[in-house]
Amino acid sequence: MGHSNEEIEQQVKYLELLLEANKNINLTGITQPKEAVIKHTLDSLSASKAIEGSKIIDIGSGGGTPGIPLAIANPDKHFYLIDSVLKKTNFLDEATKALGLKNTTVICQRGERINNISADTVVSRAFGSLNYLIDASKKMVSKNGLFLAMKGKIKQEEINELMNDFSVLQIQEIKVPYLEATRHFVFIKRK
Repeated sequence: MGHSNEEIEQQVKYLELLLEANKNINLTGITQPKEAVIKHTLDSLSASKAIEGSKIIDIGSGGGTPGIPLAIANPDKHFYLIDSVLKKTNFLDEATKALGLKNTTVICQRGERINNISADTVVSRAFGSLNYLIDASKKMVSKNGLFLAMKGKIKQEEINELMNDFSVLQIQEIKVPYLEATRHFVFIKRK
C-alpha cells in the first residue's frame, strides 16, 4: 500500500500531538519518538488490511491508537473513537481537529451504553479480555460484524471462556516491523 507524503506528514503530526499532550496528561508510556513510530504508528497500521467494512469502532481508544493512524490511512472509512475518560476524548477531539480528519467521530462514553452505531468492525488494542471487548461493544457492531482484538500474548483460557454466541474465526500472528514483541490478531464473530 503506497503512503502519500501528505499521509506520512499527518502520521508524524499525530505523534507530535500525542507526545506533546502526554507531558500533561498520561496518554502513553512511550515517550521516545522512534519507539512511538514503532509501537503506535506501525503497530496500529498493521490492522489496516484486517478491518472490514466502512464503519469502524476503536474502543478504549485512549490516545487514539489504533484509530487515528488507521483513519489517516483509510480516508474512505469512518472511525468512531470511543473512550470513557474525558481528558482522553478531549485530546482525541483536539488531535482530530488539528489533523483535519473528516472521517472520525469522538465519543466519551462507556461502550456498553452506546447502541446507535451499527459498525462493521470493532478494533481494540490492549483493552482487557476478549469477553470484556465483546461485552463493551456488541451493541454497536452489526450482526455479521467483526470483533478484532489486537493482542500480545493470548491466553488459551480466554479463548475457552469466550461467550457462547461468539466464536474465534482465526488467530493470526502479525509481524510488525521493528517491534520486538509478538503481536496477534484475534478475529471473532457472532455465531
